[in-house]
Amino acid sequence: MISSSLLLSCAAALSLASIGAAQSFRRLGACPTLGCVFPPDQTDFLAGQYFDIRLEVHAPVNGTEATGRTTPDTNFTFTIAQQGRRPQGAAAYFKIAEPALERWNFTWLPKPSETKQNTDYFARDADTPSLVNVASKIYRRVALYQPGEYTATLTYNNGQKTTASWLVRDLVTARKTKNIVLFIGVGISIDSVPLLNGRYKSRLQMDQFPVLGHQMTHSIDSFITDSANSATALYSGHKSTVNALGVYRDSSPDPFDDPRFESIAEIFQRLTNGGVGIVSTAFIADATPGAFTAHTADRGEYGHVVDTYLNGLTNFTWTNWTGPDVLFGGGAEQFLPGRRSYRGQDYYKLFADEGYNVVLNNTALSSTPNNEKTLGIFSTSNLPVWLDRNVYQQNLLRSNSPDGKRANATDVPGLKQMTLKAIDILNARHRKEGWILMAEAASIDKQMHALDYDRALGDLLELDDTVKNTIAKLQELGSDKETLVLVTSDHGHGFDVAGSVDTKYLESQETDRTKRKAIGIYEESGVSQYVIPGDPEDTSSLQFSEGAAFPANWDPRYTLYSGVSANPDRRENYQVHKSGPRVPTVNTTADEDDYVVNPKDAVTGFVVNGTLPPDASTGVHSLTDVPVFAQGPCQELFAGVYDNIDIFFNMAACLGLARNK
Repeated sequence: MISSSLLLSCAAALSLASIGAAQSFRRLGACPTLGCVFPPDQTDFLAGQYFDIRLEVHAPVNGTEATGRTTPDTNFTFTIAQQGRRPQGAAAYFKIAEPALERWNFTWLPKPSETKQNTDYFARDADTPSLVNVASKIYRRVALYQPGEYTATLTYNNGQKTTASWLVRDLVTARKTKNIVLFIGVGISIDSVPLLNGRYKSRLQMDQFPVLGHQMTHSIDSFITDSANSATALYSGHKSTVNALGVYRDSSPDPFDDPRFESIAEIFQRLTNGGVGIVSTAFIADATPGAFTAHTADRGEYGHVVDTYLNGLTNFTWTNWTGPDVLFGGGAEQFLPGRRSYRGQDYYKLFADEGYNVVLNNTALSSTPNNEKTLGIFSTSNLPVWLDRNVYQQNLLRSNSPDGKRANATDVPGLKQMTLKAIDILNARHRKEGWILMAEAASIDKQMHALDYDRALGDLLELDDTVKNTIAKLQELGSDKETLVLVTSDHGHGFDVAGSVDTKYLESQETDRTKRKAIGIYEESGVSQYVIPGDPEDTSSLQFSEGAAFPANWDPRYTLYSGVSANPDRRENYQVHKSGPRVPTVNTTADEDDYVVNPKDAVTGFVVNGTLPPDASTGVHSLTDVPVFAQGPCQELFAGVYDNIDIFFNMAACLGLARNK
């Protein structure tokens, strides 16, 4: 039976088909006509939230949308009207100067170095791009303060109109929580939590939260989201486009001039002077942490992301940002001076110059004082996953030390150590004003992409152990009754379990077809292997240990027949990859991406044909809903099925961040 929440997601995604004539590729996302308004139709706002308005008038020179008018109308007008009132020109409405006219052009057909274009499959194959000339204006840092419906109208080309209906949510100014802890287990879906967590015999900490909801994750112009766009929705209440952080993607070639909107971190710091903490097991310039402060159409602008942590936005007038109190994660390459840091600068020094205590390993983290702003960067790239830090420690020898000396980063904190220290610092510095903490378990997603389900499981269980210890920490501090704790994801992977695998029998077979006989389905799948061991000598099953409930044996004979719904070509033997994170495919060509089965991966297994385009090297995200577990003040707001933007609006309501002037 298909779940009702999944049907709602499908219905919401199918509604995107009405955005434009071309389903897969459009001239510009969320702009179905030749006149573009950003924020687009059906956008919701928090009262008093700052945002930009970008207007574009397009004149296609060739292709199916060409009208013979190759010069865009530069005399377009734009009005705003609250429901029941007369329209006003935007400059008069917001009491600001009329912005200057901008002009550029773009094509639909992308080159590898371009990040802000779209194309059509046939045009791509024929190499026939469509050229579009553009006239544009942008109104910077405006806000709507009165709840209700608004109509924004762009008039161009002798009376053609593009109309955007906007909604300012109800005004909620009473603050109901002092603090928020937002855990993001990237890649967790509705299916993956109960299937990985041992529900057959026990429940995770997050399963014991009093409120469970489901959020839909589609983006503004595509069924499937990425972490940049989805994190943007969670933090700001605005859906955007894949790869965009804190902006609506426009058609200009500049990745830093797109129309922005405030994140909850920026609003919270602006209004309350409260504390902000950002913790991630990824490189800290990655999309999920980056969406807290960055505003760019290209999530790959890592230098920009790191610079905004420290300085906020400096290219346009924007919300004053004084930096997070806590910034913990990996990604030393963006902090060390050189070609990979922003403008070659030494960001360790720049953070230190602004009063940050800089720590580079777990020992220093545990002893650092709680009353100072703290930057903790503990490796290059992503932090090592739980399974390698705790079981297969030979995989830590990666020349990834954060000091640039190419030593091995072996004294690395996990999500639990970073999160608990972050709470200590935020509590010490902002006990009165309150604080927001985002803690990301990033490698659930990263290992799901690599089809490495054992490492994904390890990091999921580490997340739950962190949640458990966070609840205990808040109780110890006397803050549990004034802290909203949320555990959710930004997208799923379509992961599921369909049976079990006898790996010993699989290895004994000679052909791919006979190896598949090792898979047990229905009654032959056996009972759940996620159990507390009764016999310490039994090593045949994947069993939980006591305490944090991590498996006691990661290499049992009987494993799970599991996978995701969309895959590249690969070989499967359903055993743990002891030598390091999995690499299921390799590229065998020199001039294009064409991925095939990695001959060194799962060598005892059988080949499984892929279902993705041949240029896909890993698994991809899916449309599945993701769970939202809530505990604390305002927990009732997070029950039911809703959109990902409602996470932001519910957090903002609980913090009382709306303003009517």
